[in-house]
Order: sequence, then C-alpha cells, then structure tokens
Amino acid sequence: YRLLPYLYTLAWETSQTGHPLARPLFWPDGRDPAFWDVQDAFFLGEALLVAPVLEEGARSRQVALPAGRWYDFWDDTPYDGPGTVLIPAPLERIPLLVRAGSVLPMEEEGRLTLHLYPPEGGEGGGMLYSDAGDGYGPWRVDRFRLHRSGEALEMAWETEGDYPFPWPGLRILGHGLRS
Repeated sequence: YRLLPYLYTLAWETSQTGHPLARPLFWPDGRDPAFWDVQDAFFLGEALLVAPVLEEGARSRQVALPAGRWYDFWDDTPYDGPGTVLIPAPLERIPLLVRAGSVLPMEEEGRLTLHLYPPEGGEGGGMLYSDAGDGYGPWRVDRFRLHRSGEALEMAWETEGDYPFPWPGLRILGHGLRS
C-alpha cells in the first residue's frame, strides 16, 4: 500500500505513453545483450528493479544490474552496475532496488513521503499523478527534478493541472547522501 502513489502514477503514465508498468531489464537499452535473457527480474517503472527469489530455501540471490548506482530499498546499501551482485533475501522481504536519481513517492502514515535517491552527479527526478481516483475531472501532475553538485542536492518541483494537492502532509527523506 505504501507504493500506491507510485503505482497510480505508473498507471497514468501507461495511459499516456503505452509503456508497461512491469518492464524487462533490457527496456532502457536494448543494445546490451546481457539483459536479453533475464527472465527472473524486472523493472517496475523506471525507479524500481524487482528481483524475486525463485529458489526454495534461498536467502540471497544474484541480480544482474544495469549501469549506474542502485540502492537497496530496505537498507540503502549501494550497488554499482553494470555487473552482477549478490543481494540478501530474507523471508520477510523481496530484493528491491531503487535507481539513483529517482524520486519515489510513497504513502506513509497518511501523508505523502518523497524518497530522494540522489543521482551520482547531474540530474534525476520523478513524478506524481493525482486525481479524484475515478479518471475523470480535474487532475494534477507534480514533476520533481533533482540536481546534484558535489555533496549538495537540490530539488525543483513543478505542478501542472487543476486538482488541489491531495495530501494532508508531506515528508522528504534523502537516501544515500553520505557515501
């Protein structure tokens, strides 16, 4: 349920672009044959890499990472791709990685939390789509741009549409800011 703002935004994005919510690992760069046959991991939108455990009794798994920095969703451990890394997979959590440069909107304790995963350098971002939940009437798209320069991280926030901000509170959390 915490990911509902992200998933709702992905559903809207699918209606606008035709891009699927779940995407193969070769999606960002189909020229890299290393990801053509990966059938046990997938992207959920652009921000999340999901790597379910498919072997009985396994408590870790190898994950093929595309280029760039990735953060463990559960504990912020950084991983650098391209390459293959061993990810812990205890029973209570699925291996889930967040792409550096992402803004991941989540609902936590009844309010919106923006999880910022800074880019290694340069730009990153994300968006949030909101409406009354029926697909009709006013809507709103919030676009977030991240810019990192050294240890400084700046976020720009632009809004489009007529729907009022639907959240009673907002929290911003930074991840991976000290390495």
